[in-house]
Amino acid sequence: MFKWLTDAVRALISGLWRPEVPDEHAPEVKEAPPSPPVYFERCEVVAKTPANASVRERQFISVVYQNEPLWSMFRCPCGCGEVISLPMKRPHNPRWRLALTDASRPTLYPSVWRNKGCMSHFWIKDGRVYWTRDTGTEPWVARPGLYSKRV
Repeated sequence: MFKWLTDAVRALISGLWRPEVPDEHAPEVKEAPPSPPVYFERCEVVAKTPANASVRERQFISVVYQNEPLWSMFRCPCGCGEVISLPMKRPHNPRWRLALTDASRPTLYPSVWRNKGCMSHFWIKDGRVYWTRDTGTEPWVARPGLYSKRV
């Protein structure tokens, strides 16, 4: 006879039913910041390392020889014009790993932090450039516990 009442009490106790919270007491929901625009539309795979002068702005190149990724190359996205060449193979340390999305856009790991010139520090994910707060600062100044100045 009172089965519906016992079911309601069980639901209340087990936490399945929660009363609505009035709007003024609702927790603030923060939206994720919008993703930056795609900077590298696709990754071009080549078998021979191109000359720095031939690397175009917003062009991402992966040098692969006999199915071995050797280098990733692109111009610095800060606009300084410098070509960045990142090793992808041992014995280099550090070395980067490259993954391509379904749209052939690059994702690099770890981040890129130039230790000369513009000192840009950024991540590349899905062809988008995500800038870090310490970009423009020398790595050994921003994070002395991790980096030391090279002489």
